[in-house]
Amino acid sequence: MLACLFFLAGCSNRIDPAVADREVRALLGDAPFFNWEVDPYSRLAAPDGNQLPPSPVDDPDARKVTLRIQKEDAHEDGNHSIQLESAIWREKLPKLQNGSVLLDLETSMKLALLHSREFQGQKEELYLSALNVTYERFRLQPKSFFRASGEVSDVSESSGNDLDSKIQTGFSGVARQGATWVASLASRLTIELGEGTSELGGSLANLTITQPLLKGASKRIYKERLTLAERRLLSDARSMEQFRQGFFLGLATGSNPSRGPGQRGLVTSSSRFSSSVSGYLGLLQDAQKIRNQESNVAKLKDSLAQLEAAFEAGRIGNRLQVDQARQALFGGQSSLLSSKASFESRLDDFKQVMGLPTDLLVQVNERYVEQFRLTDVKLVALQEYLNRILLFVRNPEETPTKQDLLAFGQETLSMKKEVDESLAGFLADRAVLNRAMPSRKKWYAQLRGRSDFQELGMGSEAFEDDELDRVVSDLNASSVRLNKQFSDYWVNLSALLLSADTLDIDQVRAGLAVLLNDLTGMFLELSLARASARLESIVMEKVEIDAREAWMTASSERLDWMNARAALVDVWREADLARDDLRTDLDLVLSGDLGSDRLGAGHFQSSESRVRLGMELDSPLSKIFERNQYQEALIRYQQARRRYLAFEDEVLSSLRNFNRLAKLSQLNFELSRAAVRGAIAQVDLARLRLSEPPQPGRNAQFGATTARDLVNALNDLLDASNAFLQVWVGYEAMRMRLDYELGTMKLNEEGLWIDPRVIQIGE
Repeated sequence: MLACLFFLAGCSNRIDPAVADREVRALLGDAPFFNWEVDPYSRLAAPDGNQLPPSPVDDPDARKVTLRIQKEDAHEDGNHSIQLESAIWREKLPKLQNGSVLLDLETSMKLALLHSREFQGQKEELYLSALNVTYERFRLQPKSFFRASGEVSDVSESSGNDLDSKIQTGFSGVARQGATWVASLASRLTIELGEGTSELGGSLANLTITQPLLKGASKRIYKERLTLAERRLLSDARSMEQFRQGFFLGLATGSNPSRGPGQRGLVTSSSRFSSSVSGYLGLLQDAQKIRNQESNVAKLKDSLAQLEAAFEAGRIGNRLQVDQARQALFGGQSSLLSSKASFESRLDDFKQVMGLPTDLLVQVNERYVEQFRLTDVKLVALQEYLNRILLFVRNPEETPTKQDLLAFGQETLSMKKEVDESLAGFLADRAVLNRAMPSRKKWYAQLRGRSDFQELGMGSEAFEDDELDRVVSDLNASSVRLNKQFSDYWVNLSALLLSADTLDIDQVRAGLAVLLNDLTGMFLELSLARASARLESIVMEKVEIDAREAWMTASSERLDWMNARAALVDVWREADLARDDLRTDLDLVLSGDLGSDRLGAGHFQSSESRVRLGMELDSPLSKIFERNQYQEALIRYQQARRRYLAFEDEVLSSLRNFNRLAKLSQLNFELSRAAVRGAIAQVDLARLRLSEPPQPGRNAQFGATTARDLVNALNDLLDASNAFLQVWVGYEAMRMRLDYELGTMKLNEEGLWIDPRVIQIGE
């Protein structure tokens, strides 16, 4: 009886789910940053914490079907108080004072790792893979068994009924070279229910050993299932680590090339890289494009104000030019509204990628692309404010008194502090440019040394150092000129305000309008100068690879390539097992019994024992099914081998494509920079035309295309700035993906990419 209780207690301990968790944790102790349990502050956490919570609320019609079939035995339906989502996950959100969450790449990754359903699902797939290993290990361990049966029989009318019970207990297992063994002990107990007497029947101890001699006579065969389970666990652990890398890529660039654990089958190559970027980098790109559009709208407003002033002064003879500028402004404003709406939609998509609800208030931290903010945001705000002041000053209905005009003049004078800060920012921008000049010149030298430079039709004068020196010299001259212009401007504005008492209202209005119009032009010039300085300061990280050497690096570093080799061997091993099935079934069977007579249960006697030795043979003459299975396995292996070779070819093709993309992006980056530089020059020239004083003895009116030229120049600047940004963002996404494709990607504890900066292999 004690043995039975001990046996049952041991079984109860093995089936405890907590034991399964401990066994899996022991198996996955080396897996980095792995914990399949959901964080209590995750949105995915079970509200009640139970392994099997109460039933959620069922669909009414489906509930009726259940009740109709199962009636009173149907499970109890849930109620609306049962929550499927944790109610406390919002408490740990890193919120700002306004209640929104500021999203940078680090915060986004933390939130995604905590709340993403996809990432949690992949961790659970790895858990299930380890769980399968625990079963396969258990299957090969010695296992105890216990069987009991009983029956009541009517022996005779005088003696009443008898209870006859049989008990068998023992162990079974697998030994070396595939031998199976069973050791058991059986006893019989009879109780006469009428008289209350009992009789212990005979006992029998048995040991049976079956040793395969041909088919299955190897650890390679009988431990195959355990071997496969552990090989798959290794593969899944690698896949999980690679999925972490792919998960970062998906969050950062919108494209996750990894497969994740639990996906069986032969290898497939990674999807080809696309220069179209979404994810967090895509959000930053869209946000910066919106900033560029806002700057463009502000410049269009400035230009419209200048054109209206020129029209009122008689320097534009045709109202059409003013209307063209106004129409361009309306188009820019409409495009800006559309871009903002599109940005909100993509932001909602990004929230869902992180596993967050779309109604959560978030803000995107744009610091990552700060260097591409070519225009000063504060200066853009000043331009907007100045345009409103200018509209009020020009409209007598809005400013009917001299005091109204003087108030706006004082507000303009109060801008001096912000303007001085922007001038100081211009000085800082030029300092950054000076520090970047050695890298820029080195980059130019590398471009000139490329073999495809002449093939692209680039002359020897392209990308010369003198070009950079001229840019720096022009910016230094612009700084001196702007500082003097603003200094003189504040003096002139103060003088006008001081002399206002001696002037009538029309003189004050005209003088103030001229000064405000001049200030809009100066703002535009300062904005363009700062844009030029920031434009020239941006430096690309070097990417230079030889495709064949990169392929060799990937073959030794990529985790999915390691899994690909293992998967190919697994297919070969299936064929090897199928070949073993064709062998003759020849088993050596050894069996021994040791018994006792009915009157001496438990007292084993040699006279009650016996030993049997025999052979079991099953010839392979009828193994047609096994033959077909073997032939199929051979074909499957050849197919797998060809797919593996295709995988290698596709990786090489992908790396060659990355090499081409890197070279193309590097050249396009400089060409896009030159396009922005040219667009800035066009805007500057168009602005200068509007500010030129009339020449004596010549027609004082502007040309018929002045407004159109200015609008086109501003739109060209917008397009060139966006294209420049797009090339850089695509290049950064390509660097991340290339590091992944090489198998050299490393993540920190927060799941963020450790940027190697320069990626150079060969060449």
